[in-house]
Amino acid sequence: MTDDDIIQLIENFAFDAGPVVAERRNRGFTLIHAETGVPIARLRPLGRNDLYEILYWSLWKERWAPFGPFGRTALPVEQAVRVIAEASIFWAVV
Repeated sequence: MTDDDIIQLIENFAFDAGPVVAERRNRGFTLIHAETGVPIARLRPLGRNDLYEILYWSLWKERWAPFGPFGRTALPVEQAVRVIAEASIFWAVV
């Protein structure tokens, strides 16, 4: 899957909280709420089996932090986008 395919998949997903744009930045993709400009999540490729680590913006740490009950969560991009859409931590600041 190319970068453009991933960006298109993210932007075409029907998020309940509104439209999301995706940008290729550094070593991954940043998801931004299209209406507010607030960063929602980051997807960082792990370099194996098309898995992406899911990160959220930590207001406490003021940096991207791993999402998940035991630290790092890695999923294929389609599943990662569904997790982001459903988990409230990504939408708390929107």
